[in-house]
Amino acid sequence: MIGLLLLAGLLLAPVEQAGLDVSSILDSLELRGYYLDSGVEVSVDEIEVLVDRFEGVYFVGLESEADADAVADTLLDGVGSGTIVVLTPSEIGAVSTQYDDEEIDSALDDTVATGGSSYGEDFTEFAASLTGAEPVSEGGGFNLVPVLIGIGAVGLVGFFIWRGNAERDQAKEKLFGEARAEIRQQMDVIATAIVELADDPRVAGNDTATSHYREASETFRQAESRLTAASSLDQLEDLSDDLDRARWQLDAAQALVEGRPLPPEPTEDAPPPCFFDPTHGTGRVEAEIQTPAGARKVMVCEADAEKLRRGESPDPRQIPYDSQPVPAPRAPRTHGGLGMDWLDVFSILVGGMGRGLPYDWSGGPRRTSGRRPGIPFPSRGRGSASRGSRGRGRRTR
Repeated sequence: MIGLLLLAGLLLAPVEQAGLDVSSILDSLELRGYYLDSGVEVSVDEIEVLVDRFEGVYFVGLESEADADAVADTLLDGVGSGTIVVLTPSEIGAVSTQYDDEEIDSALDDTVATGGSSYGEDFTEFAASLTGAEPVSEGGGFNLVPVLIGIGAVGLVGFFIWRGNAERDQAKEKLFGEARAEIRQQMDVIATAIVELADDPRVAGNDTATSHYREASETFRQAESRLTAASSLDQLEDLSDDLDRARWQLDAAQALVEGRPLPPEPTEDAPPPCFFDPTHGTGRVEAEIQTPAGARKVMVCEADAEKLRRGESPDPRQIPYDSQPVPAPRAPRTHGGLGMDWLDVFSILVGGMGRGLPYDWSGGPRRTSGRRPGIPFPSRGRGSASRGSRGRGRRTR
């Protein structure tokens, strides 16, 4: 018993030194099949595809340095069976009860040689390379006891896999419910605008404004039907595009009857809603956001532009995502946000301002739908491997 305690202490030491909460990581692995630190840029859709595609492989992404191999070893002890792959900014490590040392090392070599530009690419390369090999099989004579033990183990594994899949399905259903509720709220705002504009006699007297108004009404009608029939996050993401179009059509009609220039029409590279709150309508004033990755142009509504000019910081719409409020610019498109998941610390300014107003969302959730590109990570180098009694290895990145 003392020997086992000493062994456990030795295994946990590198993990504790790295400041990792093993219990929280294991809870996430059991619930979702993966764990990502807040600073790791991998989209929810991307990582869930990997979990569904590579059964028995658990993905762990750490934003700070740690002994990847030791962390994987410790986590596998908690999970019990399968394959754990751990990525840090400079290492990739893996431990497995299904594959031997040679197969683990080969998958690590393939991953490092490929040199992906993101955690997601390295996860995919490793799992695809590893699962191309057959799982380890052990020979020997017939023995009823190991057979019975094996049957029991398979049953337990099957139960835990079933439970894990059920919990992941519940998590997906929860995300879908949140997204649908947010899209519904945004559609209600558009419905109110349609009703108000219908009472404006100037619309009927302007053929072009009438055309835009009718197009907005039809876009909204179709969106209503699609929301009722929607059963996936992808379908809700498409609905967000429809809402952008309806907002622009309404704002175009409003601009025509008021004698103002038409707002910018939606394009794939320039989301048209107000940067701070899509329910404010189409952005009419160009602003610039400065980030560590460079500058980018966005559009804001007149009211928020005026706040920026006065040196005030507009409050972004908070959109629920996985039970946490996320600023609309960072919220995924599935939930009616702009999908700028990479947007952490930045400043924003409009014409006439001396300097930008700072924002810091670095402490917020970083999981997204993956529609917008994230900031790429440096490519990895190749290093040496370590081996143990189970299939495992580590490479420097």
